[in-house]
Amino acid sequence: MRLSSLSAQALAAAIVAAASVLVFAYMPGLSVWAAFIGWASYAHSGATPKASVRSSAALVFGVVMAWLVAMAAAAGTLTVSAPLATAISAGIASFLIVAASRLPLLAVVPATFYGFASTFAYLSLAPGASSVAAMTSPGWRNAAVSVSVSLLVGTALGVIQGRLAETLVMRPSDARGAATATGAHR
Repeated sequence: MRLSSLSAQALAAAIVAAASVLVFAYMPGLSVWAAFIGWASYAHSGATPKASVRSSAALVFGVVMAWLVAMAAAAGTLTVSAPLATAISAGIASFLIVAASRLPLLAVVPATFYGFASTFAYLSLAPGASSVAAMTSPGWRNAAVSVSVSLLVGTALGVIQGRLAETLVMRPSDARGAATATGAHR
């Protein structure tokens, strides 16, 4: 039995989401919420191979820009208070994010801001993550590593959902064949 396109997409999303939540429960270095953001970014970018590349590049670019802002604030690069340093750095980063959108690979500005926001969410949620030591460590404590990988896994989840839905969908030729076989179509 084949499903309509919407039903196939819904069932595929349910299967991939449930499996993702279960798998991420055993991967403490990664964030399922960031993966869902990466998945959504892929979907809103068009859910095509080109969208996966452009969305992924923009997501990671956003992570890098947020990491640079956080490093500037944590390292005391600017001789002002931490909140003011973060605000100034975020303003500069936002300018650069939008300016970089003239490059085709970074043209999905919302995806860049998803990566940017996801990084700051991680930094505010994970204890000690906003320290220079954590942000320069080579492992999962580093927001640039953990958030980037989580977002990119999300892109892969979107691709998997699309492929699974394609296998579940009823194509018009399938519907005609089924109707003819049952005598419902004359």
